[in-house]
Amino acid sequence: MSNDEQLSLDAVHNYWKDPKEEGNLPEAYIAPIERSQYLHELIKKYADLSATLLEPGCNVGRNLNYLLRKGYKNLTGIEISENAVSLLKSTYPELANTAQIHNAPIEEIVTDFKTGGFDVVFTMAVFEHIHYESNWIFKEIARITKSYLITIESEDGVSGRHFPRNYKSLFEPLGLKQIEENNFLNRTVRVFKKI
Repeated sequence: MSNDEQLSLDAVHNYWKDPKEEGNLPEAYIAPIERSQYLHELIKKYADLSATLLEPGCNVGRNLNYLLRKGYKNLTGIEISENAVSLLKSTYPELANTAQIHNAPIEEIVTDFKTGGFDVVFTMAVFEHIHYESNWIFKEIARITKSYLITIESEDGVSGRHFPRNYKSLFEPLGLKQIEENNFLNRTVRVFKKI
């Protein structure tokens, strides 16, 4: 497979259920705490400690655990990898007991959430791996977002597991207005407000 030949939806799901590359193993997602610090700085501008937060693609829960330590208690995560969820439970037991963690592909769970169910939905290098066949989930993300959506995503990276999109163009027609844009670690950061 060439580097820019995109994988099928099933192949993408199978990869993320059990990644083999060292940089994508669940263990690799525990350490980069500066990413969680950056995310917290964004979230605290828009949400108080009582806010309901959802992280699709939470992996081992590093971001959610950081937010828990900062006082957020209403935390939900979605993670496709059983190995990552197992590591979450052993690495962050308080998070495992506090947060709702759904171990499933986003396509299987997102329609179950209530409309406006989360004050803030945030992603970090997750939506870029959503296959084009699953573009319908973005309408669902807009539906379940009550107040703010934060995307920290590569919008132009192309590989078998990357599906580039402009998230402003994608989410603004779905009732979310972009209110902030910048860059962090070669990712485009966008904050949207529900209108």
